Amino acid sequence: ASFATAMASLPRIERTPSTDTADEPAHSSAEQAYAALTAELQKSGFDVVAPLRAGWYNDYIRELGLSTDSTAYLQASGERHASGEEAPFALAPLPDFGRSGDALAILVGNSRAMWPAFLRWLKAQKDPDALSDPVDTFAAEAICGAVGRFAAASAAAAGRKAAVAHDSFWASDMTPARLVDMNRAARVAGVCYFSDAMFLSVHPTFGAWVAFRAVVVLDLPASHLRGPPAPLPPLLSDDEAAAAKAAFDEALRASAAEELRVDGMPRHLAHKWAAMRDCVRRGREHRYGARQSEYHYTKDRSLLAAELARLEAEEGKQRSGR
Repeated sequence: ASFATAMASLPRIERTPSTDTADEPAHSSAEQAYAALTAELQKSGFDVVAPLRAGWYNDYIRELGLSTDSTAYLQASGERHASGEEAPFALAPLPDFGRSGDALAILVGNSRAMWPAFLRWLKAQKDPDALSDPVDTFAAEAICGAVGRFAAASAAAAGRKAAVAHDSFWASDMTPARLVDMNRAARVAGVCYFSDAMFLSVHPTFGAWVAFRAVVVLDLPASHLRGPPAPLPPLLSDDEAAAAKAAFDEALRASAAEELRVDGMPRHLAHKWAAMRDCVRRGREHRYGARQSEYHYTKDRSLLAAELARLEAEEGKQRSGR
């Protein structure tokens, strides 16, 4: 299955919901459906999951006046805009299905826990080399499937026949109309501390070793979330922040001298960007393995081949030990 095919299973449908409150799921049923969603995502290694109101994110980017030149913004994060867009644009607000900002959004990300699940999935693919981006395809399949079942369960709890409408926004989708600032979504959801100076998110448990995959907005109420959580305080010391900023500046300087591509960066640059994360002491025990870290930056397929060979050897030892 391709990434595009998996994405297509999350329909982009916007409609004005019924004003009849009978179509809202019962609180207990909604909690059960959400618990099942998070449990399913965690089985695939997506262990950073948080609900938020779409309006929290929308209000925050409006408050920031977040209109930026795409090339300059992505250059600061070490990436290049996939669409080649040069003109300034504003981040589009998340849809709210006519709920005045009260639509339920769900942020999905992961720690290093995704990697073993991803490798098992990749090993089961008939032709892994045919996948344009294996991690994105795996993420799309896992998240689409889990969210689709959650949408169906939420509809059933409300007595609806059709699944709850929903729209997915992917961290890998850099087109201006679909671009969501995942780091700031995580900030307003109370998931991470975010440093604007370094475009760095720090999780209370996992530290700097987190990645965000998607924000999914559903035609469900989020009023039970009440107000947005208070922003997390800085989760790194002044010394760590200074060291990380120096590493960020060095990685940015080195990146500016290279012709970067969306399908990966040279290995020496990958090490420089990882060095910034290494400056954060919190969560170091959750650091990505060397090949996982390097692959996320470089997209070097030989690293995946080496990991699959390691997995095969480990499974062989387990079989022979029985």
